Amino acid sequence: MRNASRRDVLRCAQGLLLLLLVSGQVRAAGPDEASLQYYPTVERVRKDVEAERRDGRPGEVEGRISGQYLLLAEVLESSWGGRHGPASFDVQAPEKAKRLRDQYLDASAESRNHRFPALQSECSGRTVEEQEAKGICARVNYMSAQGNQRFRPEEVLRVAQRYFPSQYRDAFIRHSPAQELDEYASKIAQERQARERKADLENNYTRREAMRRRVLAGAVLAMLSMPMAALALLMRRARCQRARATALTRIISADDLYLFSRSGRAVDVQRYSRTHVTTTTETPYVHPDSWQSRAPSTTTTITTTDHLTLFIKGDDGDEWQESFVDLRVAVRAGNRVTLVYGGDRWSRTGVAVAIVNMDTREVAVDVLQARRIASRYSLLRAAFWGLGVAAVGATADMAFGMFTFTLAGLALGFVATLSLAFAWQWSLWANIQARIRPYANGLAAEV
Repeated sequence: MRNASRRDVLRCAQGLLLLLLVSGQVRAAGPDEASLQYYPTVERVRKDVEAERRDGRPGEVEGRISGQYLLLAEVLESSWGGRHGPASFDVQAPEKAKRLRDQYLDASAESRNHRFPALQSECSGRTVEEQEAKGICARVNYMSAQGNQRFRPEEVLRVAQRYFPSQYRDAFIRHSPAQELDEYASKIAQERQARERKADLENNYTRREAMRRRVLAGAVLAMLSMPMAALALLMRRARCQRARATALTRIISADDLYLFSRSGRAVDVQRYSRTHVTTTTETPYVHPDSWQSRAPSTTTTITTTDHLTLFIKGDDGDEWQESFVDLRVAVRAGNRVTLVYGGDRWSRTGVAVAIVNMDTREVAVDVLQARRIASRYSLLRAAFWGLGVAAVGATADMAFGMFTFTLAGLALGFVATLSLAFAWQWSLWANIQARIRPYANGLAAEV
């Protein structure tokens, strides 16, 4: 029984102690009317500051007094007004708190109106920093001390320690402007750190993306270098083969064209035509869900090609034949004709590219045969330069890490390849024909 009664007493004591601790925490955490008894009077504030700071700079003591008045008034308003400030304070605060707040504000206004230092002539026209550095400008010293008293945490702590017991100091500091300024500064610092972290992440992403683009552009450049090297070797090989050619080799420039002629009499002329018929049939069509339909139709295309074969006995007694397709020239057996041959200047051989009827002075140039003399080397050269354009874009992207010019370079290189190929090919064909026709006309004029 005695043990049971002791346990009950201990349990009651623990519960009472816990209740006291909880009530103490609640009392210290929020506004408490009992704390109002520790707020100093206006006269005491002035007396304490003057005793502590009697040797301060001109205007500094009065500024600190005014700053402490404002500090105490602002803590009262924040304690009972909360986030809504003076409006809520006037509704919620006890009468004593209202009287204290009004006394502090009146004392601060009185200090501002009647004790505010005049502007000294030696301080006029100077910046605030210059006046603070001089130390004798009472007006600047007043305003600086007033602000420090409200917003510097160490000054607020000194006031709390001077007038309030330990259970109220934390609440006093928490409701002071210095705490709000410190929280604001902390928030600004956190936002700045967040921006810096975001900027670091963006910079890291940008660097990784630039590196990825450089690698991609480098891979494209490596892939382009292989066909470019192959094309360069093919072009070099083609040039070497032309230099030691013994058979007809297609030319890559009109300067490589070699023209010569053979004359004789046509002993036989054979002409015939071939007709090619192409028939295309479209199947009927009926849409299952509408009235649209298409009837069956048949399209027939007829093309005719004229073939000319000449049997010629040359002036040297040799006889040979040449065949032409769609060459509009009038020749009969017995006419004296001259055939113009075009080839390369290395092998000095060629194919028949024109006929000159020496009796009628008629000249006909076989355009298709003349084009066959031209090499497709221009395609290799165009492909090489087109890949070169793409390689320049890939090099720029690899240098700057943008991957902006590679795709454009590939597209531009493709277009450049086609454009250069056709331009060079047409130019070569035109130059070859431009040399064959005057040569043939000159032969006709010699008669």
